Amino acid sequence: MTDNAPMMPILRVEGVSFVYDSPIGGKSVQALNDISLVVETGTILTVIGPSRSGKSTFLRLLNRLQEVSGGGHLTGTILLEGRDIYDDSYDAYQLRREVAFTFDKPQALDLSIRENILFGPRLAGITRRDELDGLVEETLQAAFLWDEVKDRLDLNANRLSGGQKQRLSIARSLALRPKLLLLDEPCSALDPVSTAAIEQALIKIKHRTTVILVTNNTKQAARIGDRTAFFLMSDLVEIGPTRVIFTNPNDQRTDDYIAGRFG
Repeated sequence: MTDNAPMMPILRVEGVSFVYDSPIGGKSVQALNDISLVVETGTILTVIGPSRSGKSTFLRLLNRLQEVSGGGHLTGTILLEGRDIYDDSYDAYQLRREVAFTFDKPQALDLSIRENILFGPRLAGITRRDELDGLVEETLQAAFLWDEVKDRLDLNANRLSGGQKQRLSIARSLALRPKLLLLDEPCSALDPVSTAAIEQALIKIKHRTTVILVTNNTKQAARIGDRTAFFLMSDLVEIGPTRVIFTNPNDQRTDDYIAGRFG
């Protein structure tokens, strides 16, 4: 490969559809319909669209979390750095170390701030004190939380504010140095100051950890997304550079959603 050759996308989704299993006596639900997209390394992809468009399902399929939370039928292919994540040879636990997930509600383990960060690395077999100490500072710095907590790392993390706990969740996700970070509405319950801190953190980390952010806040998508995907009723309507999606979309439905005419 020459120096000018393009990098392999970190993620390639090809013809992915997902149907939730039907409850007894009910009907199956088509959550995603023939989704294809590419996520470039070192970028933030923001995913927008009204409720029940398949955004969260899409996110959960990317680290096989859907296998844990409920049944359904998947078709198509999801490739992480060219490797099929649903191949039998791909260990799901290893995948979830490479593709981290942060949920919508701020979550902290009932442990100290330090132990929240080190929980995953210790499970992964990291034991050297200097390496662990370095991870604590590195990840809290990346999440724009270090200056606020560096003198109270032994404080129970549940005593932090909601915005601080959400940034701690991001730091905890980064502790295993994942290739990809998935975030499902991480700012939905936060004030504007906390939201701004998280956005700043995501912009900072994207060069080492690619980000996919599901958000119902179109202004947030416009602020931090390098590319934006618009989902509607299980379909991917369009995807492109965020500036283009927000100023000159190809599909009238995208323009109507961004302008607030529905959703």
